[in-house]
Amino acid sequence: MAEKIVIRTPNHLGDCIMALPMISQTREAYPGAGVTLVAPRHLAALYRPNPDIDGILELPPEHVHGLMAVMKVKDLVSPHAFDLGYILPPSFGAAAGFKLGGVKERIGYIADGRRLLLTRPLALPAPLNSKHRSELYFDLLRRGAGKELPFVKPKLFLSDADVASGIELLGGFGLGADDPYVAVAFRAVAESRRWGAERYIELLKRLISRHGLRVVLVGSPDDRTEGDDIAAATSTKEVINLAGKTTIREAAAVLSRAKLFVGNDSGPAHLAAAVGAPVVVLSGADDPKATTPLAARKKLLYLEHLPCISCERNKCPLKGAERMQCMTGLSVDLVAAAAGDLLENAA
Repeated sequence: MAEKIVIRTPNHLGDCIMALPMISQTREAYPGAGVTLVAPRHLAALYRPNPDIDGILELPPEHVHGLMAVMKVKDLVSPHAFDLGYILPPSFGAAAGFKLGGVKERIGYIADGRRLLLTRPLALPAPLNSKHRSELYFDLLRRGAGKELPFVKPKLFLSDADVASGIELLGGFGLGADDPYVAVAFRAVAESRRWGAERYIELLKRLISRHGLRVVLVGSPDDRTEGDDIAAATSTKEVINLAGKTTIREAAAVLSRAKLFVGNDSGPAHLAAAVGAPVVVLSGADDPKATTPLAARKKLLYLEHLPCISCERNKCPLKGAERMQCMTGLSVDLVAAAAGDLLENAA
């Protein structure tokens, strides 16, 4: 009888992109198995359609974290009598949900005091963050299945309907199917990773004047107001603010047709890389060894000489001139030059 496998996906867009190689190769590791995902509802569309996935159990937004998440995962998985579960989030709660839900074999990394909840607890590589997270997820499958599977960088396949939807969306803002543009994610969730609206305004002006390109702003509903302000300060004719106005797959389709993506190490940056866009990544509080987007063509801007670089804090603890220097030290000239280099040397 074929095994029934369930995978608890990560909770954030960038991590979900980094998990794609592992998820897509699970059936290769277990031929004939059924593969089901437990994923946050707002990210579930990322995995549809995918011939390597049989079903998705969706977590409502209020059940993604905490005790409510544990009980919701238990309720979702318990009717299915899963034989094997891979737990990608490193949290105690993610493992507890599978344990209470009766998943027979539970594989995950040792973290957050959850060793006893796993039937196969696997040690993380040392030192921490010595391996890219996408490969870390993939190694969980390799070690769990006992097979030396080839790692392939994350790739998101778009259907003709996805592409058509993106073209139609842009057409509604006066951007034709053959009109070139740059996509920009101008605001990170973490305060420590924000380059600042003023710098993005100056960058956009240069991209428009020097390269004759229009600019499409992407982001979440929380970014919409700032995107409107940036568009107004730059050029309402040349800048289109799509922040909060797209589904994940629409955003992916828009990014797939962009001449270039510019933004922080963030969900949109990973999405852009996964659909083949060249990317300029502004990196600071994040650790690029572990989480940089795995793009075929990329310029990584990173002030590695700073003693506080890659602190991985959401808020900068420093004061005065040292505060946020990993971001403020990346000049508009530097970012514009990196963007220009990728645009002028397009494959």
